[in-house]
Amino acid sequence: MPQLDPSTFGSQLFWLAVSFVTLYVVLSVLVLPRIGATMAKRSDQLDGDLAEAEALRAKAEAALEAYEEALAQARTKALVVAQTMRAEVQAETARQKAELDAKLAEEAAAADSRLAATREAALAGLRDAAKEIIGDVMVSIGVDQADDKSVDAALDAASGR
Repeated sequence: MPQLDPSTFGSQLFWLAVSFVTLYVVLSVLVLPRIGATMAKRSDQLDGDLAEAEALRAKAEAALEAYEEALAQARTKALVVAQTMRAEVQAETARQKAELDAKLAEEAAAADSRLAATREAALAGLRDAAKEIIGDVMVSIGVDQADDKSVDAALDAASGR
């Protein structure tokens, strides 16, 4: 192996030093500053993104609070509207019930008066029919027909007048 020949160690050490210095200069002047700049740029971008994310999170929390507040207000308003509607419906129902009760009472009074008139008419007709029947019965059994005054008196006594 030629690398292990002691007569070439000097030239090998020279070229090692030249290669090392050249590599060192190229890395320190060209490559490492670019890597450092890229890392700094990435760090700045990451910090900016984190700050933006924090700002967006704060906005989202504020929006959530505003949404919850609006929702609570809407629920309160809906409850008020529901209670108002319930009260209006109950008032309307009570009004209609009062009207119906008054109408039914009026119709019941009218029906009672018609019933009383019909009963009086029936009783009057019954009295006349009873007079006729009494007269027919008296003739049938062979008794003289009674006069109207005595029949009226007998009917009054029977009916409790």
